[in-house]
Amino acid sequence: MRVLFLGGTGPVGQAGVPHLLAAGHEVAVAHSGAHEPEALAALHHLHGSRDELLAPAGPAELWRPDAIVDTFAGGATAAKARTTAALAARAGASHVVVVSSVDVYRHSADAGVDGNPPTALARDRLPLREDAPRRSGPSPGSGTAHDNVAMEDAIGGAPHVTILRPGAIYGPHLHRHLLREWYLVGRMARGERRLPLPAGGTQLFHRVALDTVGRAIAAALARGPRGVWAANVGDPQDFTFGGLASLVAARLDWRWEPEDVAWDAGDHPWNVRHPVLMDTSRLRDVLGVVAPDGQSATQAQIDWLWEHRRAVADFTAA
Repeated sequence: MRVLFLGGTGPVGQAGVPHLLAAGHEVAVAHSGAHEPEALAALHHLHGSRDELLAPAGPAELWRPDAIVDTFAGGATAAKARTTAALAARAGASHVVVVSSVDVYRHSADAGVDGNPPTALARDRLPLREDAPRRSGPSPGSGTAHDNVAMEDAIGGAPHVTILRPGAIYGPHLHRHLLREWYLVGRMARGERRLPLPAGGTQLFHRVALDTVGRAIAAALARGPRGVWAANVGDPQDFTFGGLASLVAARLDWRWEPEDVAWDAGDHPWNVRHPVLMDTSRLRDVLGVVAPDGQSATQAQIDWLWEHRRAVADFTAA
């Protein structure tokens, strides 16, 4: 199958492309050309702005893809989704896979994700299934410039769409959205033993290893049901914030000095009013993705962050 990967040079693309190639697909990446990862050098590259690449009779259409994967680099919007769906129709692509987020759920808004005012009481059952209520309107933190709900609604016009909803992605890349565990590893690198524990360290925001997202993309093309269908993408098990702190300490032979603070007094990346936890049955049972053990994947991320601590410190300080 000829697979066009829109925005494929970012971390998600670099994770997904090897699994697409392993499945026997021919892959082209369509991007601005600002980043040229060495690992993708052998692929066919289409360069230009998104508007230029996806224009009628433009490079993406002329490549005649059988399927399209879109990560919506720079922000997911309804307008971008409509453009992707129109490209698929013109090019005759039979399947579109889009990468959305767990942030679409009403529960995530209730928990205070992306600037939403947290509610005192959560309204939805956990773990969140794909048919759980979604939030209404864009989140204050992103506005209309990045609204996965609007994107999902607009992409639904295509005949065969698989929507992937990852949790908080972590992986070995210098990328601002993938370095959450640096909050803990970085404190250790700076010699900071004091560790504020909002809500006693019980906060939880479902994470997912980057490689699992890449596996889900390839599996979606192979086994995604017809129609518009969504699947949560997360580690099979996860840690609370306190659990992550304990794992970092054990892995790097460190001792914290915990200090209990109010739930909203901390600034760590998993600071939510209510735990955010997804049901990943579809990922496992329908798409057939066997996600790596969350502990071993997290340990590998901790090791990578420690090994690259100087580069990560410089990157996060810039």
